[in-house]
Amino acid sequence: MKTATLGVVILCSTVLLACETSRTSPPPTASTPVASSTGRVPTQADIDSCNSYAQEQNRNTEVLKDAAIGGVGGAAIGAGGGAIADGGSGAGKGAAIGGLVGAAAGSLYGLHERNRGREDAYRSCMAQRGY
Repeated sequence: MKTATLGVVILCSTVLLACETSRTSPPPTASTPVASSTGRVPTQADIDSCNSYAQEQNRNTEVLKDAAIGGVGGAAIGAGGGAIADGGSGAGKGAAIGGLVGAAAGSLYGLHERNRGREDAYRSCMAQRGY
């Protein structure tokens, strides 16, 4: 039972990490200028300014909040699952495993949302500059 539980935790963590890392992309830089629908290519000053603006708009507090929510939710679900699986004696172990998996999932969700917010802020800034 312990090996199976560990295997499930490792599998879930791997899948979540693979999903998050495949979506993460850095904001455009000077080495990747792309013409907008107006045909203009952004200047380095505009790119730098919008990158700074996007970074200012997003902070790490949301990631920590999502990790905490995920940890609490995962612990509750894990406790219930552990109690069912072991007839009531596995609730603590289930809560611990569920808490860890939930915190990891919440962190990944928070990172994804933060990156998406940063991309939205960058796009908005570039649009305001006519790109």
